[in-house]
Formats: sequence, structure tokens, C-alpha cells
Amino acid sequence: MADRIGTEEGSGSVLEVSRRYVTVLNADGEVVTGTLSSRTMQLATGDRVSFETRSGQVFVTKVHEASRRLFRSYRGAVRCMGANIDHLFVITAVGETLNPLAIDRMIIAGRMGAIPLSLVVNKQDLGFEHVTFITSVYERMGIPVLPVSAKAEQGLDQLTSILDSDSCATVALCGVSGVGKSTILNKLVPGAKAKIGELSERTGQGKQTTTQPRGFLYRVQDKSPKVIIDFPGVGYFGLSHVDPIALMDAFDEMRSVKGQCRFLDCRHLQEPGCVVRDQVESGEIAGWRYQSYLQILQEIEDAKAY
Repeated sequence: MADRIGTEEGSGSVLEVSRRYVTVLNADGEVVTGTLSSRTMQLATGDRVSFETRSGQVFVTKVHEASRRLFRSYRGAVRCMGANIDHLFVITAVGETLNPLAIDRMIIAGRMGAIPLSLVVNKQDLGFEHVTFITSVYERMGIPVLPVSAKAEQGLDQLTSILDSDSCATVALCGVSGVGKSTILNKLVPGAKAKIGELSERTGQGKQTTTQPRGFLYRVQDKSPKVIIDFPGVGYFGLSHVDPIALMDAFDEMRSVKGQCRFLDCRHLQEPGCVVRDQVESGEIAGWRYQSYLQILQEIEDAKAY
């Protein structure tokens, strides 16, 4: 083992991955930068890794098995956005960037990964009462809704109370561009200097300012630093990799009436005796929730056909 003389071993959590370098938060709470020992190694922000330091250079040698991964389909491929996520903050905002279909997609991705999550509604000062007809649906599903105003620094204690809990070591922020995700990050991690995008005049959506998932250190007094993963602002959160049966179960309204349709293999499309469609027509199931289901199911079927 003479070739290992002078080699130091360590472990930590991945903060950022680029083509050439990996940034890791080590067990001592220090940030180190290194490279992969193998080109075949696949890493995501939040992965726990082992590394070796040889002659001052850091080499990641092993990726440990992860839990609570968040996946997204993109251009025919499935990408792991983050790993070992203890809590996911799905961020939206009052106003023109509020997009229930996008919210549904991010919530479904979180549930597929068995990740505890909350819906953060930013810009509450613009009139939170205007969006309660939407947020109340998620609250009935058992999803906490956290109204905040990052600009006015209101309601952020709801996020920090989750961050400060002993059950959270890694949390993630996810939302479409323009909802104020970068502003929230800047408030939680002073000095993060996340760019704040402007709204596009054409679409009303924000201009994307983040291109890769990146972990930031959230420091808690007398404790090891925690990690906040900032996901890129997404205009479209692909779910073509999801199993159709699992998709139905991810919609609480459909899971609650499972087995009550006339046909056991009902997909809630045009089948006679469909309880789900009856409840959509009666208003018991929100129309946009059903449209989310149809849209994602079509995406899955199109991907299989391709």
C-alpha cells in the first residue's frame, strides 16, 4: 500500500457539480473543491460522497446510496436534480407568475421522491386573499401553505423554523422563474448573491438566472452548517419518466376514490362510470388539477410513443 502514503480520506455532501469540478462540504464544515476519480461517476447536488486528498488535490472516489431524490425529465433524458433532500420548498407567488399546473408538477416530483414539502407563496403583500381558492386545495391535501413576502421580510420565520429543525440537513428551493426564489435565498443566506431576474415582457415569466443546482450553506448557531439547494428556475418541469399508475396515486383526489370507478383499470379519460370525471363536473375536484393530470399523462404517452 505504498502508493497510499500521504493520502487523507474524507467525506461530505456535494454542493455543486460542473464538468470538471465538484464542490463538497466536508464533515468538518469546510468547503473543498476536487475532481471525480472516474468519468463514469454520476453526481447530483446533495449526494454524499467519499474523497481522498493526494498531494493537496481532492478526488471524489465514491458516491453513497441516496434517499429522497428529485427527478425531472428534460429533452428525452431523466435528470436527478438533487439527492438526500429532507424538505422541498415549492415556491410560487401572488400575481401573474402563479401557475397551478407548474406547482402540481413540482409537488408530484417531490412526492415521487418521498420528500416532505411545503408550498411557499411569495409576494403575499400583493393580496394573498386572491389565491386562497388555489392554496386551499393544497391545504386539504395536507400540504402546508406558507405565505411570505421576501421583499418585506415577512413570514420567512416559517421557513427558518423548518431549516432549524434537527430533522433537516438539506432542503431545496424549486419554482418557476420570476416568483422571487433568488430573493428568498438571499434572505436566508446573506451573501449568497443569487441573481434576481426581471419579468419577461412577452410571457410575464421571470428570466432564468440559475443554470445548475447549487448548494448554499445555511449556518445554525453551535451546529454544523446545513445545505440549501437552489434549483434552476424552470419554465417546464418534465415528468415523462413517471409511471402512469403512480401518477394517478400522486393525485390525492384520485387516490381517495381508487377502485370506485366502474372499471378497475379506469384512467379517468372517457370511460363510462368514471367517478373522477363525475367529481370534476360537480366541482369536487378542481378543474386545473384534472387538467394537470391529463397534461402529464399525455406527456408520458408521447414519450413512450417516441
